[in-house]
Amino acid sequence: MSNFRSEAETKELHRKILTAATALFIQKGYERTKITDIAKLSGVPKSKILYVMNSKEEILGLLVTRFLDGVTEASDAVSKKLTGDRMLIFIANDVLQLYMAEMNEDMRNLYLAGYSMPKTSEEVLKRRTNMMYEAFSEIFPTFEIKDFYETEIASMGIMRAYMTVPCDMYFTIEAKARRLVTMLLRIYKAEDEKITEAIELIEKIDFEATAKKAVESVFNELDIKSNK
Repeated sequence: MSNFRSEAETKELHRKILTAATALFIQKGYERTKITDIAKLSGVPKSKILYVMNSKEEILGLLVTRFLDGVTEASDAVSKKLTGDRMLIFIANDVLQLYMAEMNEDMRNLYLAGYSMPKTSEEVLKRRTNMMYEAFSEIFPTFEIKDFYETEIASMGIMRAYMTVPCDMYFTIEAKARRLVTMLLRIYKAEDEKITEAIELIEKIDFEATAKKAVESVFNELDIKSNK
């Protein structure tokens, strides 16, 4: 029984820290937020925060993981109703991340921090590598996991680049999504037919609504009220 309480207390401690960190990262940005700010808002002493999470970047890493889990769950729920092709399901996941980063500048900056910091970007890279291995291993039977890892360095760079540049009336989110799909699949030498199939799939999905649901799911889990 005591172990259960300890586990529950640890989970609640993490929730308090992540809730405060999310609010501050969105309000002030990752760089300007200090551990002392998180401690003050969460009510958790700075020493305890550093004991359970080691650093601000580790907090960011946990937060990014939560968002990526939410993206995968939301994307899969929609795309798997339309296709069983693992490659296309992965592509839909990437497009949803693009839409989430485009929701507002706060979300964009949060994503870019996750894709840029050394430890968090390495975790994102490993995650993408594993997903690509599952999606593309049948197409590239000679590829080992390291081959996907090396290729995903370029793929992840493309993702970050498209997240960085905001959409406007000339480069709409729909156009950006189509361009992203084309670029990502070109890296893996996909045939034109597969690229066309991927674009046709993403045009059937309401990514804007799905992105809002994904964010709400994570925020509800952390008990964060959002006006976004």
